[in-house]
Amino acid sequence: MKMEKQRTLPMKEFIPSLKKLVKPNYLKAMWPVAGVSIIFIALVSILTMLNTNIAVSLSMTMMMIMYGMASPLNLLFSLLEIIGIFAIIAALAFFYSFYALATQYTYQDKLAHPEQPVSAGSIWMHYKHLRKNQVWRIILYICLFTFLWSLPLNIINGLLLPHLSGMAAVYVAWIIRILNDIVVLWKSIEYSQSYFLYREKQPQFLGQSMRYALTASRRFMTGRKWNYFAILFVVEFIPMFVWSIIFGGLAYYGNYTATYVLTYIGIIVAIIGIACYLPVVYATMALYYSRARAGMEMDVLYKDTFKPVADLTGEAYIHEVYVEKQPAEQPSPVAKHEEEKKHEAKKDE
Repeated sequence: MKMEKQRTLPMKEFIPSLKKLVKPNYLKAMWPVAGVSIIFIALVSILTMLNTNIAVSLSMTMMMIMYGMASPLNLLFSLLEIIGIFAIIAALAFFYSFYALATQYTYQDKLAHPEQPVSAGSIWMHYKHLRKNQVWRIILYICLFTFLWSLPLNIINGLLLPHLSGMAAVYVAWIIRILNDIVVLWKSIEYSQSYFLYREKQPQFLGQSMRYALTASRRFMTGRKWNYFAILFVVEFIPMFVWSIIFGGLAYYGNYTATYVLTYIGIIVAIIGIACYLPVVYATMALYYSRARAGMEMDVLYKDTFKPVADLTGEAYIHEVYVEKQPAEQPSPVAKHEEEKKHEAKKDE
């Protein structure tokens, strides 16, 4: 498939455009985005600590069962609690993913309609109208394909490490881990535009496989991966990394000197600062897609993907008639005997 040359975005043009997009409605966007993010982090942290405590008590319960001091039902209840907490965390993760995507769509619409505000109301409107049954399938496909790409390295890791010892095992584990992180990052960048490209052809995705959005994203990012990575590194990673280092260092200092007030202040301020920066993160993703797709022929990204509607509805097979295959005719024993006689007579002649 012939692809047109991809357009990369210069950093010096992208950052002023990002400021112009975020600055007018930053406070209106910051409160709902940061608030939901902080609540999500707090709930997941509480549930994770609760799960850890249950797991610790689970080992004690197993020991008590061995000595006849507890019933196996206690073990079953503990396992059900752990599964239930994991289910709640998964539900919260899906909700937060939908909310983050709704924020990105809000910024995307603001680029097309500058009069639209980015606020709690507009984000919630996009969240309500999100086709969540389709979006969660995209999320699962991204997780599945990323896992499959990293699986060979994990298999190699499992096969090699038992046969190594000492520093060799440490070096091999680190090398495989770094390679695995590179693979995951690379595939994440390839699939990063899936949600926007799904939205681009949302009516056509009805009844289709959501993996076509990933295929379109992979084609879209051809020739753009390093440009996208550089923009994310400068705009997203460096500010959040510096903020985390400063206040994470404060938390470490407080823990090291047993000044636990500083520890809590450092952790809380680090989380709040990152949460307040998230509108910039979501705006960056929406802006990159909108600028990169400008003037691009989008239909080429979906070539040889969507199935014809007639195949999906079954209309293409309405007039097909099923005819059973007839078994090949076998000669009767009498005819076969006469044929053998004729053959013998020819030999005698």
